[in-house]
Amino acid sequence: MRTPTLGYEDDTTISKAEIARIQLIEAIGLFVDEKFLCALTLAGAAEDIFARLLNSCGEKSAVEDSFEQIQKIRDITGLTVMENKKKNEIFSHFNYARNSVKHFNKKESEIVKLNLFDEGYWMIKRALANAKCLEIQIDNELDFENWCIEQIHL
Repeated sequence: MRTPTLGYEDDTTISKAEIARIQLIEAIGLFVDEKFLCALTLAGAAEDIFARLLNSCGEKSAVEDSFEQIQKIRDITGLTVMENKKKNEIFSHFNYARNSVKHFNKKESEIVKLNLFDEGYWMIKRALANAKCLEIQIDNELDFENWCIEQIHL
């Protein structure tokens, strides 16, 4: 059942890839304006859509590539990298910040302690990696990279 419109604008038909592209562009804009919480949230949404688009065409996302690298290190060295956590546990770890600012359930505390800058930065990097694999151009990627160089000398 469709909700009645307020009449301000017509419906928009848009692809999931375009939604994620716009979300990531906005996340970068927020990040360079030092609005790290909102940047994390939007970048997380974009990263998730891009990852699912990659999976739908048989490709791996940045998180899945990271897990494969962790597994290779484990196999080669015999070390217990990431405490021998299983794939789903590592994915939960990688997505903890994104999920903790997006969701709330009764089992969790109402208080979250995160480094919003770091989490926003890494979520944007993951989303950019996924976008690149999908050959999706992110217009302000260079603005993000330049800001990081200028502000934190990365």
